[in-house]
Amino acid sequence: MYSDSMKINAALPIYAIILSILLFFLQHISLLPPQAKSIDSPPEVFSAERAYETLKHLLQENKPHPVGSDLNKVIKDRLIDELKKLDIQYEVQKTWACASRYAGCAEVENLIGIIPGKTNAPYLALMAHYDSVPMAPGAGDDGAGVVAILEAARVLKLEGPYNHPIMLLLTDAEENGLIGAEAFFNQHSLAKEVGVVLNIEGSGTAGGSMVFRTSDKNELLIKSLSHEHDHAYGFSLANEIFKRMPNDTDFSVAMRANIPGMDFAFVGERNHYHTPNDNVENLDIRTIQHHGENILSASRDLLLKDWNNFGDKYVYLGGTYGFWSQWKSSNSLIALLLSTLVLITAFIRSKIKLQRLTVGFILSPVTLATTIFSGFLGFYLLSIFSGNVISWPGIDWPYRLLLIGSTSIGLLVGCAISRKFLQELEVIYGTWFFWTLLTLIVTLFLPDAANLFILPLVFGSLILLISNYVKNQYRLTFLLLTLVVALPSTLGLIFSLEQSQGYKLVLAVLPFAGLYAILISPFLFSINMKTTFSIAGGATLVALIAGSMLNLYTEKRPQHVNIHFYENLDSKESFIHLSGNYKNVAASDPEPLIEPLASYVDVADTKAIASYAPEYQFRYWADSTSSEWIGPSIEVKEKIKNLNSIAVRLKSNRDASRLILLLPEASKLQSFNIGSQEIKVSPSSRGAYKGYYLIYLNGIYDKEVDLMLNFENYTQEIDGYLLDVSTELPEHLDELYQARSGIFSPVHRGDQAILIKTIKI
Repeated sequence: MYSDSMKINAALPIYAIILSILLFFLQHISLLPPQAKSIDSPPEVFSAERAYETLKHLLQENKPHPVGSDLNKVIKDRLIDELKKLDIQYEVQKTWACASRYAGCAEVENLIGIIPGKTNAPYLALMAHYDSVPMAPGAGDDGAGVVAILEAARVLKLEGPYNHPIMLLLTDAEENGLIGAEAFFNQHSLAKEVGVVLNIEGSGTAGGSMVFRTSDKNELLIKSLSHEHDHAYGFSLANEIFKRMPNDTDFSVAMRANIPGMDFAFVGERNHYHTPNDNVENLDIRTIQHHGENILSASRDLLLKDWNNFGDKYVYLGGTYGFWSQWKSSNSLIALLLSTLVLITAFIRSKIKLQRLTVGFILSPVTLATTIFSGFLGFYLLSIFSGNVISWPGIDWPYRLLLIGSTSIGLLVGCAISRKFLQELEVIYGTWFFWTLLTLIVTLFLPDAANLFILPLVFGSLILLISNYVKNQYRLTFLLLTLVVALPSTLGLIFSLEQSQGYKLVLAVLPFAGLYAILISPFLFSINMKTTFSIAGGATLVALIAGSMLNLYTEKRPQHVNIHFYENLDSKESFIHLSGNYKNVAASDPEPLIEPLASYVDVADTKAIASYAPEYQFRYWADSTSSEWIGPSIEVKEKIKNLNSIAVRLKSNRDASRLILLLPEASKLQSFNIGSQEIKVSPSSRGAYKGYYLIYLNGIYDKEVDLMLNFENYTQEIDGYLLDVSTELPEHLDELYQARSGIFSPVHRGDQAILIKTIKI
């Protein structure tokens, strides 16, 4: 049973709170990227400063360079010069290719550099893409990856030859659906000679370079990364997250080709992602250093190994106070079983009644639920007061204060309920048995995330067992060590998740706050509830008021607002539309518009702007005047009736970057030929293009594009639509364009002028 000295410890909440704060900052500091090596570093050392100078040269115009653009070709030529400086043999793969997920095509120019090894194959491929989205200079995505590979290649070539040859694969048109990677792995003869791929990506302008995805059999890969690498960072949970996100990287194409490898990326300052702020000036040079150390650590080890057996599937967790852990995924159940036995032993020795343990077990999810619900309610109230929850505001503090304040209220509610029925130690044991159940569920259904639960369980159960030999008056203080082992898997993930997911997806963060809440709640039993509720409530109220009334954007972190101009060339109607979402023809509301932009549109009404999608209703629109531009054209070159095929030539007559061909489902288009490729098609099932066969032609500009359209049965003329899309806006929108400066910024595909015309073929 309990002594009075163990039950009453007024200082324990203070210890728990201070310890949590210190642990959080320690964990955060441990995840910072390493310091950049100077330009004067020895030749065998990766120097981020050297790589950064290369990046400044490559991106000296500080402008976007999407596939097919003049600047894209300039940067390709500069990359060739860099390969020549390194005395690396190269070739340019120029070909038409198409994305596998949808019929998005482009004429790409991949760069393939070769560093010979002691054998001719298989290759270690170091992969990054050199194109950008139409709105971003692409320093983080993916200039940092490109120059990290070049600097790493310099070091590896100096150290070589290694057992395996090295391939530098710098792809084009990644931003248009991984088209460059599709071109290489589906068309190039060397693709079959690639044995391992290390893909280097970026999704922001700062942060540690983490391995967030690997091929399934990854034992050899993970061990190569962690071998003598002081700054290895990543957690296999990210793989579970990425599976459920719409994002993608070139590494997916390699995986579909059954080539093993690892995918690296950073996510700090993600509000800069795919915006003009993704520039050289905003890029944290330390991130390049981390990229380079990842590449060199993994490459040096892999290049000496036999690749006949990549071993078993491993889970990994890097950055736990600076330490790296890994084990075979199939061992997770064994670790769970052993930890459970230790926990049961600790419980038996504690002499806590089973009935009391059961109550503690039941109350644990109550605290978890109150914390999550309170946090959700806080952000829901903010969405009502402000109009919406903003993804990445320029000023973080109201949101972070709201997160802390609202979840603390839920924690205190759960704590108040628990202490009415149980004592601290009973709740602690009930919580860890509940944690055991969660670990079992995660291990069975989300195995890549199992280590986040197993590691705390292993150490937590041992701490509980040892605590039975600690004097009663010190036992609860000793059990604060459970917070040490649990924080990296709970609160320690929040900053990374916040950076990668934003506040619009706050539900991704709240469960981890709730998990920590159930672990710390027993140590808060002696806290003054009235005072603490007042503090947490006051903080929440301040955050709600600030988040609702302050202008949360800055020039460094602007609000994302795209200007879309639509012109129906048949009806001679034109419209402007403002959108803050990543949708070209968005019907859903953007993030709340801030004056003066709202004055340019009518937000009180909705209208079908796109003639091919009358059911799609737009908000934030206004009538406009004609651009006076010549629309796109389609010329029927040949009809091959015995093959049910039609040869057509498409052209933008204003050098627009993209053409979109829409053919109705009733046309029964089977496939189309472009270049040497035949692409199977199926009608779109959602969005504005629902019910149409959709063919994207990217990077067109002044090109004429020949297609062969293959139908199931071509018997009569087919009606369709041809869209001509550019990032250049008509001159009469200059005033709106100028107003959208400062605290506003385009994002992703950005501003678009879309000319729409009906066609017959």
